[in-house]
Amino acid sequence: MADLRTLFRAVDELSREELKQLREYVEHRQRNAWWIVPPENLAQIAEVMRPVREAADQMSEDEINAAIDEAINEVRRERKQNPSRD
Repeated sequence: MADLRTLFRAVDELSREELKQLREYVEHRQRNAWWIVPPENLAQIAEVMRPVREAADQMSEDEINAAIDEAINEVRRERKQNPSRD
């Protein structure tokens, strides 16, 4: 957007109900974002991820679950430290 200040001023003038509607609209837009990956990039992504898949093949289910739990906890810690980034 060329003029964010104008947008911010317009948002500042909204009523509570209008702000609620705007928040719902933005959340809806974020949920419906599609990422389209060109087919030629899929092979590159698969190659980059190959070592991770190979390592995961050697892990037990408990080890995989522990790694997932650790990653989730790390994201939660980051969100607590930087709440405005959510």
